Amino acid sequence: MDYQSFYLRVQKDKREKGGYYPEKITYILSSIGTGKRVLDVGCNDGYIGGLILRNHNDVYGVDIVKDNIKVAKRRSIKIKFFDITKDKFPYESDYFDVILLGDIIEHVFDTDMLLRNCYYILKPGGFLLLTTPNVASLGRRLMLLFGISPYLEYSPHHPTNNLPSVGHIRYYTKDVLYRQLAMNKYKDIKIIGDKINFGISSCSTIANYIPQFASNLMCKAYK
Repeated sequence: MDYQSFYLRVQKDKREKGGYYPEKITYILSSIGTGKRVLDVGCNDGYIGGLILRNHNDVYGVDIVKDNIKVAKRRSIKIKFFDITKDKFPYESDYFDVILLGDIIEHVFDTDMLLRNCYYILKPGGFLLLTTPNVASLGRRLMLLFGISPYLEYSPHHPTNNLPSVGHIRYYTKDVLYRQLAMNKYKDIKIIGDKINFGISSCSTIANYIPQFASNLMCKAYK
């Protein structure tokens, strides 16, 4: 399978459909603040990294798609071509204040290796920011109740529920995400939700208190 072409198409689809959820962007930017050395893992075209950079942070990135790397460089991201599934990050230990895994972990087979590698290059007291879809969101629970697959992908080539595959191979609930982070030495783990969808409306305030039902999980965990 040509992963470069696959993820280039996924990123193109995301841009054409309006990009990133505003709740995630607000969470990421407010959590990072200013004056940090930040690594954006799987930074795509550097859109999020560019926003972090504007807040007076030193922003690095890694990605596997060469076309995305060209765009990210134009946004002044210090980016490298790197496959996170194969080796340790090309940085020394205790190097970053913040590492961002923005909708990345669900695409990775060996998620424990990824979390360990992130831990290694985080400074003591630094933190990991992680966002990922919630397989137990309210909408997905209702879909299962009626015997409909809640967007669980079965093929990289064929659509699921009339939506193209985006390469998800790992699915998380709040409890599973917390447990895996704790097993990989992270501490002071806090997980909230982005929003809970109620048909044509949604609510982000409630999602902070009951992330188990949110569409996406947003997590901050310290070294």
